[in-house]
Amino acid sequence: MTERQHATWGELLRNAVEKPGRMLQAYTAFHNYSFGNGLLALEQCVRRSLQPGPLNTYRGWLERKRQVRKGETGITLCMPMPFKRTTHADDPEEESAEPRTRNAFRFRAYWFVLTQTEGEETYIAPIPGFDFDTALGSLNIKRTAFDEINGNIQGFARQREIAINPLAALPHKTTFHEMAHIVLGHTASEKLVDGELTPRHLREVEAESVALICCETLALEGAEFCRGYIQHWLKTEKEIPNHSAACIFAAATSILKAGIPATSSH
Repeated sequence: MTERQHATWGELLRNAVEKPGRMLQAYTAFHNYSFGNGLLALEQCVRRSLQPGPLNTYRGWLERKRQVRKGETGITLCMPMPFKRTTHADDPEEESAEPRTRNAFRFRAYWFVLTQTEGEETYIAPIPGFDFDTALGSLNIKRTAFDEINGNIQGFARQREIAINPLAALPHKTTFHEMAHIVLGHTASEKLVDGELTPRHLREVEAESVALICCETLALEGAEFCRGYIQHWLKTEKEIPNHSAACIFAAATSILKAGIPATSSH
């Protein structure tokens, strides 16, 4: 990495803290299902040989321009059904006979996973001078199926595998972020056993900072959302620690070099 590049990336990190950013609406676009409903949905997917993935109602998928395929059977979840109950004045625990709203819980098959729907596939334009498949191969990182029920999750990294939500708002940015987690060593089992040497908020700041540098270096959209994410995880800290900055620069350099297409490396 040249001295000029180092200075430019340093300015990007300063801007990430000081310049206003935005949070992606995609982080809250789907309902956040309870842990119990998540397990219930996953069990049904496995039993019915459905690929687990983002979960939504029929109407919810229509709003996202996707249609549930004919003949598909819904996923059953436990949902609250509000009802009004009138209390009795002679009840010592009640002060009045005013009707009160209570919840009864019922099981309803109103939900469908992504693979039960159809619609236009997300088009990911090629990046001039960079190839994700080349980078993943060079860094010994593999893609795996996205199996999270929560559609708000844009992607994840496990060991040396990454998965990107097929509905990710900014798939380029998310791919860089998840690759960064691996290159930075955040998914190494020995670190997890040792009690996570890098706190989670700094791991997220480091990975998103790498994504910011990669996106800006390759002239890709998403910088304002990178800044919003970084500022969210920095919380009360005023700047990115020097040690983290050094790790960020090294990881960004590794990823960008690894993604140079074979025809461009000569």
